[in-house]
Amino acid sequence: MAEIQFRYQPPTSGKHLVGLAGDFTGWEILDMNEVGGVYFLNLHIDEGRYCYKFIVDGNWIPDPDNPLTEPDPFGGFNSVLIVQETIPSRFSWEEIIQDLSLLDERKGYYVDLNRISDEQYELRFNWFPSLPADLIALIDGVSFPLYRLGITGNQEVFHCLFTCPRTFCNIKIKIQGADNILFWGAEGFSFQEDGVTPYLLELSNYPIFSVPEWVSHSVIYQIFPDRFCNGDPSNDPDFSEDYYKDCRTPPPPGEYLPAHAEYFHLVEDWYDISYLKQSPWLPEGKPDWWCFYGGDIEGVRQKLPYLKDLGVNLLYFNPLWQAKSNHKYDAADFKKVDPHFATEDEMKAFVKEAHQNGMKIILDVAFNHTGEAFWAFRDVVEKGPNSPYWLWYDWYKWPLPNPLPPDFNPREYYQCWWGIKDMPDLNYDLSRPHPAENYVRDINKAVPNRSLVNHILECVQWWLMNIDIDGFRLDIPNEVPYWFWELFRQEVRAMKPDAWLVGEIWHSGKGWVNHHYFDSVMNYAYFKDPVLEFFILGICDKKNFCARIENGLAQYPIQGIKAMMNLLGSHDTIRILELAKGDVSKVKLALLFQMTFIGAPHIYYGDEIAMLGGKDPDNRRPFNWKWEEDSVAVDLRNYYKNLIQLRLSHPLLMDGEFSFLPAPEGLLAWRRYDENHKIDIVLNYGKENNHLESISASKIIFTEGKVDHNDNSLMLYPNSAIVYIS
Repeated sequence: MAEIQFRYQPPTSGKHLVGLAGDFTGWEILDMNEVGGVYFLNLHIDEGRYCYKFIVDGNWIPDPDNPLTEPDPFGGFNSVLIVQETIPSRFSWEEIIQDLSLLDERKGYYVDLNRISDEQYELRFNWFPSLPADLIALIDGVSFPLYRLGITGNQEVFHCLFTCPRTFCNIKIKIQGADNILFWGAEGFSFQEDGVTPYLLELSNYPIFSVPEWVSHSVIYQIFPDRFCNGDPSNDPDFSEDYYKDCRTPPPPGEYLPAHAEYFHLVEDWYDISYLKQSPWLPEGKPDWWCFYGGDIEGVRQKLPYLKDLGVNLLYFNPLWQAKSNHKYDAADFKKVDPHFATEDEMKAFVKEAHQNGMKIILDVAFNHTGEAFWAFRDVVEKGPNSPYWLWYDWYKWPLPNPLPPDFNPREYYQCWWGIKDMPDLNYDLSRPHPAENYVRDINKAVPNRSLVNHILECVQWWLMNIDIDGFRLDIPNEVPYWFWELFRQEVRAMKPDAWLVGEIWHSGKGWVNHHYFDSVMNYAYFKDPVLEFFILGICDKKNFCARIENGLAQYPIQGIKAMMNLLGSHDTIRILELAKGDVSKVKLALLFQMTFIGAPHIYYGDEIAMLGGKDPDNRRPFNWKWEEDSVAVDLRNYYKNLIQLRLSHPLLMDGEFSFLPAPEGLLAWRRYDENHKIDIVLNYGKENNHLESISASKIIFTEGKVDHNDNSLMLYPNSAIVYIS
């Protein structure tokens, strides 16, 4: 029997009912428990093969984090769980000495190659965790130490970087055990170096997976435009646009808004956040989804000195295109800046000024759906099949009832994202219904909706070349066909070769981070989730935390790892200080790991000044520009600032290798290093003083909390940490 943890994170915020049912429950629904917006359930399950599903607000869905599925009897899919008892170590060195042929069974799976540029490569060697060893790659006779990345599945993954100007190279691997030396080559393994011939790698066979180098040296700052700063009140929303015509009036005093009705309005007091917790026009527990605060691009421009002082150098904006909502994911026009944010000229001038201040700009775009106010959708609503844009959407029934009845179900009329009427899904493949079109990789096996695809690519070019942004964060890309993203990448690279493409993938992005699709993903699975569960929520132990971090390092190519968006929170999640229940010391330890880990650290606006916020929309509060009156905010911002400066002033923290170090329980230690230099980090996450002996610190470069250090030992008090060059 094994303990299995099931976890589910809804793509939409708010209150949800989440359950689990499967063969192991007799298909009885078990409630899952919410912790910080994520739903968990731990079960002890006997060895075997099982089918299961999540039940989310009454909808039966497969586990989005589990790629193993099989058809269910109802035309959908079940997730498949295979439970195996703990297997003893596969081989021991003693067994290998007796029978070297044990290693031959996976002869073709030891070596992987990843091409970074014309002449630069990453070599990976997959070894056995049960056979501890130091590994060296002999590439054309030159020795390269193989650095350990981590374990994924039953493979311990090591790697090195090398350059080669030729179209081929020869490699051997030297495997140094405690008492034995093995060599691997074309014929397999031998205890003698001359017992194997070099393995020939045809380098020209490997495609280049290029990722902008600037990303690994970035510190990302995410801005939700309506809530950052109102720099120009003259462009505040007045709701004069046609799409607001039926939603400008509140209900009579003492009454609630009817079903499907909306009331869009401006909050006059920037610091009044009451609407984000409870709408005066909805029943108890319902926030105000339709309030605006007037934040704009001019406000961000005015605060560029604040951002530069903080040290960030990459601004990530939630959607800036014209849309009805405050979040702008419901686009009314992909190719127009929302007029309540900026004019086109103002937007271009802002991007130019940001660039002059050393800041890149990436934009959040959602291309799986539009808004109901989108010009093409409105044309279809009016004209039906006679509209030239009829095939841009999946329609089941037309026309729409007017007015919408209280029991209106948009899915009876058209395909829409999560059944939300404001977000009709786009139709990319004329040969398949949604969502079957999403799983097609080969464009030759699809019938592309060319007019739709061409329009989206024109809009992409407008943002990249006319506005001059530096890349895109791609919203819910797994709900758009794979073949489109391959085409998208080709077109973006042709327009701007160093543009960054990062996908919003909440689970493993292994199949997405490659030369076909994205440079990297938002690192929910192998950074945010384990970091929050270990440092903030305390529901993950050190062993499990380290294993999950290493699993990500072992899965992704090195250029993708360096470009991962390592976030602790976003507009979709509860704020980190809220999760920590106001305990800033926990947040500081998580931040230290974030800022010294490999990948691009991400800051959600306001986290640096100790802003709180629960579920959406409470996590989207207006920025507190009175933060200097709050000593906690001042202290935390200084901590962020110092960590950013630490990171950017030490290239090893951006480009070096990463590994965890042995440390007593209560201490977590890790290293950033190359062949010649090392930076070590140790923190005390426990409740007791903790002592670490036999350290060698030539220079202490950062401390947090109370730390006692002498020539060869270290005492860390609770919630303290030290960073030193060793």
